[in-house]
Amino acid sequence: MLIPPNGGPPPHSHPKFQEAFYVIDGEIEVITKDGTYTASKGSHVNIPFNGPVHKFINKTKKVTHMLCLITPAGMEKMFREIGKPVPANTFLPPIQMTFEEQKRVQSIAERYGQKLYPPNYLD
Repeated sequence: MLIPPNGGPPPHSHPKFQEAFYVIDGEIEVITKDGTYTASKGSHVNIPFNGPVHKFINKTKKVTHMLCLITPAGMEKMFREIGKPVPANTFLPPIQMTFEEQKRVQSIAERYGQKLYPPNYLD
C-alpha cells in the first residue's frame, strides 16, 4: 500500500477479518479508543479478529509504503470495488465525500463485513 500525505481510511472495524501492517518506509499514526501509536519503518501493527475501531493516517510529507495482510482472503475485493485504477505511483485527488458517495462506500463496506464510523469518531 502507498499512503499519501494526509491519507488513510476513516475509523472502521471488521470483526471477521484480521489485519496486519508492516511499515516498509515512512510512518503512520494508528489511532484506537485506547490511544495513538506511531508506526515507523520496520514497525508491525496487528488488528486482531473482533479488534477495536481503528484508523490510521500518514501525517508526514512523504508517501508511506506498507505491506497490508488481511486474513481470511476477500477484503481485496472490497478495495477493488471502492477504488479506481490509477497508474503506478500516482494518486487520485481526495474523494469528495458527498452524501451519495458515503452511502455507496458504506454499502460496499457492509457487504464485506466492515463497519465504517464518522470521521471524528476517534477524536
